[in-house]
Amino acid sequence: MRHTSPFSQRTERLVLAVIGLDLILQTAETIDALAHLGTLFFWADVVIWLAYTIEWCVRIRRAEDWRKYAFSFIGIVDFLAILPLWAFTGFDLGALRAFRLFRLFVATAKLATRTSAVARLARAFRFAVDEAGALFAGTCIIVVTAGFGMYHLENKAQPDVFSSVFDGLWWAVVTLTTVGYGDIQPVTAGGRILATVAMFAGIGVIGSACGIMADALREAAAAEEAG
Repeated sequence: MRHTSPFSQRTERLVLAVIGLDLILQTAETIDALAHLGTLFFWADVVIWLAYTIEWCVRIRRAEDWRKYAFSFIGIVDFLAILPLWAFTGFDLGALRAFRLFRLFVATAKLATRTSAVARLARAFRFAVDEAGALFAGTCIIVVTAGFGMYHLENKAQPDVFSSVFDGLWWAVVTLTTVGYGDIQPVTAGGRILATVAMFAGIGVIGSACGIMADALREAAAAEEAG
């Protein structure tokens, strides 16, 4: 039986450096002034993918139960990081670049799986799942009520703006999340009164969400200290 042998801190730092380089590279690839470095970016992509492949193979090799690692969240993320290279043959630069958004997600996920704060946040979400579910359900009820109400109040005054209930729902989501794009706004007295209520409701939703997460993070920290 193999003994679990986690990567040394030095190796973990190297992995984090590769992930950071990957994120920087993906940013640089979008700069038009650096377009002449396309070949360099391509081979840098290949080197990074090879590094991810080696990391995945080593982790499989050193895991006490390789199946447990391979099907864990970290293992799946590590595998997804190497999938695009081996799924497409011919090293076609255009095909590989089509996965830029996918790679950005995977690289960010890899970084997250190696950050203790993210692990604590994930544990906090588990502690807060019931409260968050109740808040989400309540928010959905408010959104639907406000959206339908705004449509019926504003449709006659602004038929082109609030042409359907979907426009009202869009307005409700933007308002309750306190984003406030300003692309759709009420002009009738009833619509403005409803908008005022929705704004205060949005503040309450955001405040409740922050309170729930703060309590959950405290519980997660206490659970870590308790071992």
